[in-house]
Amino acid sequence: MSFKSHVLISMCVISFFSCSDNKENLENKASIDGEITNLPAPVKNIRLSRIDAKGPVVVDSALFEAGGKFSVVLPADSERLYVLELGGQRLPLFLEAGKHSLKGDFNSLYQSSTYTNSRLTDLLKRVEATRVGFEQKAQALEMNFKRAMNAGNQKGADSAMSGFFALQNTTKQYVKRLIDSIGPNPVSHLATSMLSVDEDFGYLDSLANRFEKEKPKAAYTEKMKSYLEVPRKLAVGKMAPDFSQPDPTGKAVTLTQFRGKWVLLDFWASWCKPCRAENPTLKKAFQAYKDKGFTILSVSIDTEKDAWLKAIVADKMFWSHASDLTEDNAAARPYFVRSFPSSFLVDPEGRIAAKNLRGPALEQKLSEVFRGK
Repeated sequence: MSFKSHVLISMCVISFFSCSDNKENLENKASIDGEITNLPAPVKNIRLSRIDAKGPVVVDSALFEAGGKFSVVLPADSERLYVLELGGQRLPLFLEAGKHSLKGDFNSLYQSSTYTNSRLTDLLKRVEATRVGFEQKAQALEMNFKRAMNAGNQKGADSAMSGFFALQNTTKQYVKRLIDSIGPNPVSHLATSMLSVDEDFGYLDSLANRFEKEKPKAAYTEKMKSYLEVPRKLAVGKMAPDFSQPDPTGKAVTLTQFRGKWVLLDFWASWCKPCRAENPTLKKAFQAYKDKGFTILSVSIDTEKDAWLKAIVADKMFWSHASDLTEDNAAARPYFVRSFPSSFLVDPEGRIAAKNLRGPALEQKLSEVFRGK
């Protein structure tokens, strides 16, 4: 959940004001009159960039006048985020049509700045405040968790972890209410970065449909559609893509051969520390439910067979394994695996039932599946 994110007026702009009084044209322009205090002597200009898919694109620049003042006039744009840059400082804003006044202190540009006549920028600040608040509280809980673990205080560690999940849930609910209240716009699209494409897919899918209905031609609507294209293919309830890979003995293993069982499809590697840290949880789950219709198929992204096999033995992973021993594992491709560990719980009919269940979440889900069995 992170957001980190300045001119000589061109002759065409000068010409615009001197030669045209057309009201419609004026309404399609965004003008900014700025004043930055405490401006360091070396900082001579501002630069304004549009944030595109491939990164920032400079659209204008202006020299500072006396007193840290500047002016820019650009085509209005309510669909894309812009960034004002000066002396290493960055200030995100939107260019709605109309006149804007920007004032701020160079030494604390983001915190001190005021930018008038921009509802979207005001909303963006609200979203950013939520993100910062979440991160600060989450970091405090993480420190509590580490201190408790180092002291052997399991109860304290569990309390910190529970506190984090509660904080995460509360923050997500607030973000969803905020998005629903402001409707489809670039800020609501940016706010979705604080949600999980796996855990909140149903909400995000519904939101994408709302974007399509209310703002079908907007750039952020296209971004939402593109963003959810892959997750939609791998949504809960969809058929898990089949594949065939050799096991450690060279025998072909397919996902479909496990039909009739609940299968945890686990993508991992011997060199992946988080994967190795998760293996005891997998071992515990396998032992608890292997006689009730549950198994694990671990697909390794290793390239060295010896390292792969040694890790299996060392971690006592006595279930099914497969790998083509390539970094670009063919089985991982249809699942669009980009980080490890990644997992998919597949039901007896071959449909995806859950994704990326780690730690207590895996135990909780399996206890629900096998309750009474």
